[in-house]
Amino acid sequence: MSLEVRAFDAPLGAEIIGLDLNDPLGPETVETINQAFFDHHVLAIRDQDISMDRFMDVAGCFGTLQSQHVKHYAHPNTDKVSMISPQLNDDRSGPNAKPLYRGITFHTDHSYFPVPCKATLLHAKQTPSKGGDTRFLNMHTVYDDLTEEMKNKVDGLNCLHRLAGSRRNKTGRVMSDEEIQNSPTAVHPLVWVHEDTGRKAIYFNPNRMDGIEGWSDEDSDALLDELEALSFQARYEYRHKWKPHDVVIWDNRSVLHAATDDYDEPRLLHRILLEGTKPS
Repeated sequence: MSLEVRAFDAPLGAEIIGLDLNDPLGPETVETINQAFFDHHVLAIRDQDISMDRFMDVAGCFGTLQSQHVKHYAHPNTDKVSMISPQLNDDRSGPNAKPLYRGITFHTDHSYFPVPCKATLLHAKQTPSKGGDTRFLNMHTVYDDLTEEMKNKVDGLNCLHRLAGSRRNKTGRVMSDEEIQNSPTAVHPLVWVHEDTGRKAIYFNPNRMDGIEGWSDEDSDALLDELEALSFQARYEYRHKWKPHDVVIWDNRSVLHAATDDYDEPRLLHRILLEGTKPS
Protein backbone atom coordinates (compact mmCIF):
# COMPACT_ATOMS: atom_id res chain seq x y z
CA MET A 1 0.00 0.00 0.00
CA SER A 2 1.45 3.39 -0.99
CA LEU A 3 1.69 6.24 1.47
CA GLU A 4 -1.41 8.44 1.60
CA VAL A 5 -1.98 11.76 3.37
CA ARG A 6 -5.68 12.07 4.15
CA ALA A 7 -6.79 15.43 5.50
CA PHE A 8 -9.32 15.39 8.32
CA ASP A 9 -12.70 17.04 7.94
CA ALA A 10 -11.46 19.77 10.25
CA PRO A 11 -9.61 23.11 10.10
CA LEU A 12 -6.29 21.27 10.47
CA GLY A 13 -4.80 17.81 10.75
CA ALA A 14 -4.30 14.77 8.56
CA GLU A 15 -3.83 11.02 8.88
CA ILE A 16 -0.86 9.23 7.35
CA ILE A 17 -2.08 5.93 5.89
CA GLY A 18 -0.04 2.99 4.60
CA LEU A 19 2.93 3.47 6.94
CA ASP A 20 4.49 0.97 9.35
CA LEU A 21 6.89 2.79 11.62
CA ASN A 22 8.68 -0.47 12.40
CA ASP A 23 10.07 -0.29 8.85
CA PRO A 24 12.95 2.03 7.92
CA LEU A 25 11.87 5.49 6.76
CA GLY A 26 13.46 6.33 3.44
CA PRO A 27 14.23 9.90 2.31
CA GLU A 28 11.11 10.14 0.13
CA THR A 29 8.88 9.01 2.99
CA VAL A 30 10.45 11.53 5.38
CA GLU A 31 10.03 14.29 2.80
CA THR A 32 6.35 13.39 2.27
CA ILE A 33 5.66 13.39 6.01
CA ASN A 34 7.51 16.68 6.49
CA GLN A 35 5.47 18.34 3.75
CA ALA A 36 2.26 17.02 5.30
CA PHE A 37 3.48 18.38 8.65
CA PHE A 38 3.89 21.85 7.16
CA ASP A 39 0.57 21.68 5.29
CA HIS A 40 -1.63 20.22 8.05
CA HIS A 41 0.25 21.04 11.33
CA VAL A 42 -1.04 17.91 13.14
CA LEU A 43 -0.42 14.37 11.85
CA ALA A 44 -1.85 11.10 13.16
CA ILE A 45 -0.43 7.67 12.34
CA ARG A 46 -2.72 4.94 13.65
CA ASP A 47 -1.96 1.44 14.93
CA GLN A 48 1.79 1.77 15.46
CA ASP A 49 2.90 -0.96 17.89
CA ILE A 50 6.49 0.21 18.25
CA SER A 51 9.03 0.11 21.06
CA MET A 52 10.19 3.23 22.86
CA ASP A 53 13.60 2.94 21.18
CA ARG A 54 11.93 2.80 17.77
CA PHE A 55 9.76 5.79 18.71
CA MET A 56 12.94 7.75 19.40
CA ASP A 57 14.49 6.61 16.13
CA VAL A 58 11.41 7.74 14.18
CA ALA A 59 11.35 11.11 15.94
CA GLY A 60 15.02 11.58 15.10
CA CYS A 61 14.16 11.48 11.38
CA PHE A 62 12.37 14.81 11.82
CA GLY A 63 14.62 16.72 14.20
CA THR A 64 16.88 16.62 17.24
CA LEU A 65 15.39 15.10 20.38
CA GLN A 66 15.27 17.49 23.32
CA SER A 67 15.80 16.49 26.93
CA GLN A 68 12.70 16.72 29.12
CA HIS A 69 12.92 19.72 31.44
CA VAL A 70 10.53 18.36 34.07
CA LYS A 71 12.66 15.48 35.32
CA HIS A 72 9.88 14.08 37.49
CA TYR A 73 8.00 12.94 34.38
CA ALA A 74 11.01 11.67 32.43
CA HIS A 75 11.09 7.98 31.58
CA PRO A 76 13.43 6.10 33.97
CA ASN A 77 15.52 4.85 31.03
CA THR A 78 16.01 8.13 29.15
CA ASP A 79 15.43 11.86 29.59
CA LYS A 80 14.45 12.13 25.91
CA VAL A 81 11.01 10.63 26.67
CA SER A 82 8.50 11.73 29.28
CA MET A 83 5.43 9.90 30.52
CA ILE A 84 2.08 11.67 30.30
CA SER A 85 -0.38 10.04 32.69
CA PRO A 86 -2.68 11.42 35.40
CA GLN A 87 -1.78 8.34 37.42
CA LEU A 88 1.95 9.16 37.39
CA ASN A 89 2.50 12.45 39.19
CA ASP A 90 3.62 13.99 42.45
CA ASP A 91 0.08 14.63 43.72
CA ARG A 92 -0.77 10.99 44.46
CA SER A 93 0.68 10.74 47.94
CA GLY A 94 -1.60 10.51 50.95
CA PRO A 95 -5.09 9.06 51.48
CA ASN A 96 -6.88 11.78 49.48
CA ALA A 97 -4.53 11.78 46.47
CA LYS A 98 -6.12 12.49 43.11
CA PRO A 99 -4.76 12.08 39.58
CA LEU A 100 -3.26 15.23 38.07
CA TYR A 101 -4.51 16.03 34.58
CA ARG A 102 -1.79 18.09 32.91
CA GLY A 103 -2.18 20.59 30.10
CA ILE A 104 -5.97 20.91 30.13
CA THR A 105 -5.87 24.57 29.05
CA PHE A 106 -4.77 25.58 25.56
CA HIS A 107 -1.02 26.09 25.36
CA THR A 108 2.11 25.57 23.29
CA ASP A 109 4.98 23.56 24.72
CA HIS A 110 7.89 25.31 26.46
CA SER A 111 7.33 28.82 25.15
CA TYR A 112 8.97 30.16 28.31
CA PHE A 113 12.40 29.15 27.01
CA PRO A 114 14.38 31.40 24.60
CA VAL A 115 14.30 28.60 22.02
CA PRO A 116 10.96 26.71 22.25
CA CYS A 117 10.60 23.18 20.94
CA LYS A 118 9.60 22.83 17.28
CA ALA A 119 7.38 19.79 17.55
CA THR A 120 5.82 17.37 20.02
CA LEU A 121 5.27 13.67 19.37
CA LEU A 122 3.02 11.40 21.46
CA HIS A 123 2.72 7.62 21.33
CA ALA A 124 -0.35 6.11 22.98
CA LYS A 125 0.69 3.18 25.18
CA GLN A 126 -2.61 2.93 27.06
CA THR A 127 -5.89 4.73 26.40
CA PRO A 128 -9.22 4.91 28.28
CA SER A 129 -12.32 3.37 26.74
CA LYS A 130 -13.77 6.85 26.34
CA GLY A 131 -12.63 10.42 26.81
CA GLY A 132 -9.09 11.73 27.02
CA ASP A 133 -9.13 13.55 23.67
CA THR A 134 -6.53 16.16 22.69
CA ARG A 135 -7.73 19.40 21.10
CA PHE A 136 -5.77 21.51 18.60
CA LEU A 137 -6.28 25.05 17.30
CA ASN A 138 -4.98 26.32 13.95
CA MET A 139 -3.22 29.55 14.85
CA HIS A 140 -2.35 30.36 11.23
CA THR A 141 -6.03 30.57 10.39
CA VAL A 142 -6.69 32.59 13.53
CA TYR A 143 -4.18 35.17 12.28
CA ASP A 144 -5.53 35.07 8.71
CA ASP A 145 -9.05 35.80 10.00
CA LEU A 146 -8.05 38.88 11.99
CA THR A 147 -9.21 42.23 10.68
CA GLU A 148 -6.53 44.34 8.99
CA GLU A 149 -6.79 46.72 11.93
CA MET A 150 -6.05 43.92 14.39
CA LYS A 151 -3.20 42.55 12.25
CA ASN A 152 -1.60 45.98 12.22
CA LYS A 153 -2.04 46.15 15.99
CA VAL A 154 -0.43 42.80 16.83
CA ASP A 155 2.36 42.71 14.22
CA GLY A 156 5.61 43.73 15.88
CA LEU A 157 4.46 43.18 19.47
CA ASN A 158 6.43 40.97 21.86
CA CYS A 159 5.18 38.94 24.82
CA LEU A 160 6.95 37.92 28.00
CA HIS A 161 6.53 34.18 28.54
CA ARG A 162 7.15 32.71 31.98
CA LEU A 163 6.54 29.29 33.50
CA ALA A 164 4.85 30.96 36.48
CA GLY A 165 3.26 33.68 34.36
CA SER A 166 0.93 36.17 36.01
CA ARG A 167 -1.90 35.16 33.63
CA ARG A 168 -1.62 31.56 34.81
CA ASN A 169 -4.91 30.12 36.01
CA LYS A 170 -5.14 27.95 39.08
CA THR A 171 -5.60 24.56 37.39
CA GLY A 172 -2.84 21.99 37.38
CA ARG A 173 0.11 21.46 39.66
CA VAL A 174 0.76 23.98 42.42
CA MET A 175 4.26 25.44 42.10
CA SER A 176 6.61 25.93 45.00
CA ASP A 177 7.95 29.38 45.89
CA GLU A 178 11.36 28.27 44.60
CA GLU A 179 9.90 27.21 41.24
CA ILE A 180 8.08 30.52 40.89
CA GLN A 181 11.20 32.50 41.81
CA ASN A 182 13.37 30.52 39.37
CA SER A 183 10.76 30.38 36.62
CA PRO A 184 12.40 30.46 33.16
CA THR A 185 11.42 33.45 31.03
CA ALA A 186 11.64 34.44 27.38
CA VAL A 187 10.40 37.20 25.11
CA HIS A 188 8.81 36.14 21.81
CA PRO A 189 6.91 37.91 19.02
CA LEU A 190 3.14 37.76 19.28
CA VAL A 191 3.07 36.97 15.56
CA TRP A 192 5.46 34.18 14.58
CA VAL A 193 6.64 33.91 10.96
CA HIS A 194 7.06 30.17 10.40
CA GLU A 195 10.64 29.63 9.21
CA ASP A 196 9.73 26.67 6.97
CA THR A 197 6.60 28.05 5.29
CA GLY A 198 6.71 31.82 5.75
CA ARG A 199 3.14 31.80 7.11
CA LYS A 200 2.20 33.99 10.06
CA ALA A 201 0.52 32.64 13.18
CA ILE A 202 -0.55 34.09 16.50
CA TYR A 203 2.03 32.77 18.97
CA PHE A 204 1.01 32.97 22.57
CA ASN A 205 0.67 30.71 25.56
CA PRO A 206 -2.38 31.75 27.61
CA ASN A 207 -1.22 29.99 30.76
CA ARG A 208 2.45 30.95 30.58
CA MET A 209 2.62 34.70 29.97
CA ASP A 210 3.05 37.90 31.93
CA GLY A 211 1.90 40.17 29.13
CA ILE A 212 2.91 42.35 26.21
CA GLU A 213 6.30 43.98 26.49
CA GLY A 214 6.09 47.72 27.16
CA TRP A 215 2.32 47.74 27.74
CA SER A 216 0.43 48.34 30.95
CA ASP A 217 -1.13 45.28 32.57
CA GLU A 218 -4.60 46.63 31.84
CA ASP A 219 -3.98 47.20 28.11
CA SER A 220 -2.02 43.98 27.75
CA ASP A 221 -4.68 41.86 29.42
CA ALA A 222 -7.39 43.44 27.31
CA LEU A 223 -5.66 42.59 24.04
CA LEU A 224 -4.64 39.08 25.10
CA ASP A 225 -8.15 38.37 26.39
CA GLU A 226 -9.53 39.48 23.04
CA LEU A 227 -7.09 37.24 21.13
CA GLU A 228 -7.96 34.28 23.33
CA ALA A 229 -11.67 34.79 22.70
CA LEU A 230 -11.02 34.96 18.95
CA SER A 231 -8.81 31.84 19.03
CA PHE A 232 -10.86 29.51 21.23
CA GLN A 233 -13.56 28.77 18.68
CA ALA A 234 -14.70 25.43 17.29
CA ARG A 235 -14.13 26.60 13.71
CA TYR A 236 -10.36 26.49 14.34
CA GLU A 237 -10.30 23.14 16.17
CA TYR A 238 -9.41 19.53 15.45
CA ARG A 239 -10.14 17.08 18.26
CA HIS A 240 -8.09 13.89 18.28
CA LYS A 241 -9.77 10.81 19.72
CA TRP A 242 -7.01 8.50 20.86
CA LYS A 243 -6.76 4.82 20.00
CA PRO A 244 -4.11 2.40 21.31
CA HIS A 245 -0.75 2.77 19.51
CA ASP A 246 -1.58 6.12 17.88
CA VAL A 247 1.41 8.30 17.05
CA VAL A 248 0.61 12.00 16.79
CA ILE A 249 3.01 14.81 15.91
CA TRP A 250 2.21 18.50 15.89
CA ASP A 251 3.90 21.79 15.08
CA ASN A 252 4.17 24.03 18.14
CA ARG A 253 4.80 27.00 15.85
CA SER A 254 1.38 26.55 14.23
CA VAL A 255 -1.05 25.23 16.84
CA LEU A 256 -2.17 25.40 20.43
CA HIS A 257 -3.23 22.16 22.10
CA ALA A 258 -5.11 21.10 25.23
CA ALA A 259 -5.74 17.81 26.98
CA THR A 260 -9.14 16.83 28.38
CA ASP A 261 -9.86 15.46 31.85
CA ASP A 262 -13.11 13.61 31.15
CA TYR A 263 -11.90 10.09 32.01
CA ASP A 264 -10.89 8.11 35.07
CA GLU A 265 -9.33 4.99 33.55
CA PRO A 266 -5.55 4.53 33.19
CA ARG A 267 -3.97 6.47 30.34
CA LEU A 268 -0.29 6.60 29.36
CA LEU A 269 1.35 8.48 26.51
CA HIS A 270 5.05 8.68 25.75
CA ARG A 271 6.16 12.18 24.73
CA ILE A 272 9.15 13.38 22.71
CA LEU A 273 10.04 17.02 22.02
CA LEU A 274 12.09 18.18 19.02
CA GLU A 275 14.46 21.12 19.32
CA GLY A 276 13.37 24.32 17.62
CA THR A 277 14.77 27.70 16.65
CA LYS A 278 14.30 31.17 18.09
CA PRO A 279 11.02 32.70 16.86
CA SER A 280 11.21 35.46 14.27
